[in-house]
Amino acid sequence: MNKNIFLISLLMLLLFSCEDGFVTDCRECATDSIGHVKLKLLMGSIVYDPAYRMVTIYEGAIEDSLILKRFGTDLGYMEIDAMLYKNYTVTLQFVTNGKRYTAIDAACPQVRYDENKCDQPCYYVYDNVIDLRIRYNK
Repeated sequence: MNKNIFLISLLMLLLFSCEDGFVTDCRECATDSIGHVKLKLLMGSIVYDPAYRMVTIYEGAIEDSLILKRFGTDLGYMEIDAMLYKNYTVTLQFVTNGKRYTAIDAACPQVRYDENKCDQPCYYVYDNVIDLRIRYNK
């Protein structure tokens, strides 16, 4: 009986796992050229987190220790210049309630040419969002 359930589950998974394609945000499409590529850093609201945070941007993996930029900020969202097809790792460090937190995320901005999903064919930059928000801390 367990084998039959497993096979049925596997068959259902294979049948319904096909994707129609990528989701394209037409508001962020560029019709003529790619333009400036931005890495979007989401750091959360400063209402719950401390006002001062230390952001470190690494080129590639964090283990490579290639620091591109290190700065303090009190913003919850910011954009920085980036290059296509280059891996970035970003850390956000702060202290709250006597505990030190480090949030880490990585991205590799890429571009896709989409002919059908928007009014006009356009270039769309994706995988350029770094989410450093702490969802739960105690």
